[in-house]
Amino acid sequence: MIRSANVRLLAATASAAILWGCATPQIVDQAEQGRQQQADQQAQRAADAESEAARAAGTTQTGPAVASTDPARPFVRPVSPPPGPPAQLPPDVLPLRFEQRAYAAVPQWAATDVGAARRAFLRTCAQWARRPANARLSEVAIYAGTIGQWDGVCALAADTAVSDRAFWEQNFTPWMVSAPDSAPGRLTAYYEPLLDVSTVQTDTMVEPILSRPSDLITVNAGDFDAGLSGRTLVGRLQGGALVPYRTRAEIDATTAPVLAWGTMGDVLSLQIQGSGRVRFEDGREMRAAFTATNGHPFRSIAQELVRRGVLSRDQASMDNITAWFATAPADEARAVINANPRTVFFELRPITDPTAGPGGATGVGLEPNGSGAVDPRYHPYGLPFFIAANAAVLANSPDATINRLLIAQDTGGAIRGPLRVDLFWGTGDEAGLRAGRVNHDVRWWVLLPNGLDPVATGAR
Repeated sequence: MIRSANVRLLAATASAAILWGCATPQIVDQAEQGRQQQADQQAQRAADAESEAARAAGTTQTGPAVASTDPARPFVRPVSPPPGPPAQLPPDVLPLRFEQRAYAAVPQWAATDVGAARRAFLRTCAQWARRPANARLSEVAIYAGTIGQWDGVCALAADTAVSDRAFWEQNFTPWMVSAPDSAPGRLTAYYEPLLDVSTVQTDTMVEPILSRPSDLITVNAGDFDAGLSGRTLVGRLQGGALVPYRTRAEIDATTAPVLAWGTMGDVLSLQIQGSGRVRFEDGREMRAAFTATNGHPFRSIAQELVRRGVLSRDQASMDNITAWFATAPADEARAVINANPRTVFFELRPITDPTAGPGGATGVGLEPNGSGAVDPRYHPYGLPFFIAANAAVLANSPDATINRLLIAQDTGGAIRGPLRVDLFWGTGDEAGLRAGRVNHDVRWWVLLPNGLDPVATGAR
């Protein structure tokens, strides 16, 4: 029997994804807009995660949490008051439905590699260890319980004597998740670009990767009007007033510091994805991490090329757009890219773990094919979930069917809905090609620690 939790969750609609080889302009536009929205959120998410980690690590009234190498002084976990009522939600909400299942009923479970998800889960557990045990995983998606209810499985996750499959099967129960209308969800995928860059401008490396300008100001409009909560203004001071920041065409090396130079198509891809790795002439690699945008609305490069008659609507894929920039006359290419007034600013960070992707919404490095972006209004960060997806139009492709166990560690502007997921595929061109083919129907199962009932836990 399907059990419907009284977990009231915000309704939302799914958006299309990047289809690198077969996208229509509308799909590319939606994907670009979603990535830009996701990039806008990353700086605030990183700040929130840093603030939460600092608060959990040592700002509670009981004194700081102390990590020590002395066995006689073990890590002291922060303490907080018992959790209060869950956050209030608007009335236009939908319930999730949960149905307990056996692993034998989860499609292709036995054939799916579940090791990547375990590695991702360990990173989440390390982060949870800095939070109070009685804190909920999410104040909105409350069905997954509290940190303390996951302590046992987190401790077992580090036991290398237990195989990956045995770890999940022995300690977690699958629950099939569905929306009230029983419609399938939507799976897309994203990746981290790897760009060859130069420290100086060359004949081919003509587009700067820019650092945040010193005069750029961001303002949380909600600080001035509660009705504008969640809205951000971006501008600069001029004559004692805050005015809109410069457009892409008005920004150059004299108004924003240059971190590196790349090809126009590569830098456009970096801005769409929101972060990426850059490789300098000497082979050194660093991560270009999002810091801000100039606040202007996004305008589609795909639509601009179609409007100019350069590409037909059927040709306006990201691959073809990048290829066009590589051969287009410089003046025309500059005019096309400047038709989008929006630009993104970055900072260079060292890559401490080459196997991990960029930091997700919680700040932990994403695991290729083990991390996914979800809508946090429906599912908490750190949640393990299994997806079974298919796309009939890709019948002859190895990616026509996708089965993965993922950990919810990211989100994005286009990731909206109860069964919406964006799979992090990895780093580099091959990951980009594979990710670009993904636009699948998907079914969901969440994996919860044995004994944790999402219906009872999620009741409000």
